Amino acid sequence: MSKKSQLQDALVRFCIERDGPKQPMYIFTNDDVKTLSMNVGFRNHNDATHIDTSANLSPLMAKESLAVVHLGTERGVGNVAKHAFIRGVDKVFHTFENIEPENIRQLKYRPGPLDHLNTSEANILSIVHNHGILREFLYPGDLRANPHIYMAHRTRLQPEYRIGSIEIPANVIQIEVDMTLEYEGSITVFEGKNWKNGRNDFAIYQLYMPFRYYHLRKMSGEIDVERIECCYVVRRKHKTGSDIDAYLYTFENPEDMASIRLLKAHRFELRE
Repeated sequence: MSKKSQLQDALVRFCIERDGPKQPMYIFTNDDVKTLSMNVGFRNHNDATHIDTSANLSPLMAKESLAVVHLGTERGVGNVAKHAFIRGVDKVFHTFENIEPENIRQLKYRPGPLDHLNTSEANILSIVHNHGILREFLYPGDLRANPHIYMAHRTRLQPEYRIGSIEIPANVIQIEVDMTLEYEGSITVFEGKNWKNGRNDFAIYQLYMPFRYYHLRKMSGEIDVERIECCYVVRRKHKTGSDIDAYLYTFENPEDMASIRLLKAHRFELRE
């Protein structure tokens, strides 16, 4: 078992011993993580609460059906960031849907000179944008579609949300928006990942927090848009090209992270 998993197991035991078993939520702080990380010998304690797929849950987290959400920091100097274990992994992670055969399309692919210089998430989104895949997926049949593109940025917000029946006591949290497209009053936020063995789901907050960021600004009148959607892009590399799986989601209840709903899913098989 990795040291990261050992630290996560130690956090679970710490919370259960402190608050008792079978609680729907356990809150802990960055200071708790630091203290326990010294006992385990895991130096990158900030990475302990970063889990973007259920495949990376520690054994005890999986046994207890616990997933991590970030609660952020209260306003003021010197306050320590908080996190919470939420009971109900299925409410925090969303399983990728099967892509139907009629939604699989093979495309002739001529790589650009910079396409394969790195495998970063930004590179994935650059490829699908530069080769017209996003236009084909998001605006099918609209040959004039020329969306405005806004690149990655970090920001802060107080999301005020719940996960199913669990109210999340979030303070001010920092989020990262990988990329945003805007076209005729419709906003689409993006998350890009390379596929790894066992990556069959994703942490919903990766899409929900950018969605919530724009929705709160829509409700406050800061932006004038009609629709906010979320696109998760997964690249599977092969010897002869790549498969690009694109999933478009929305949230039926903007205040509930568990209300995620698929709008459509397509696969683009890029062959050189």
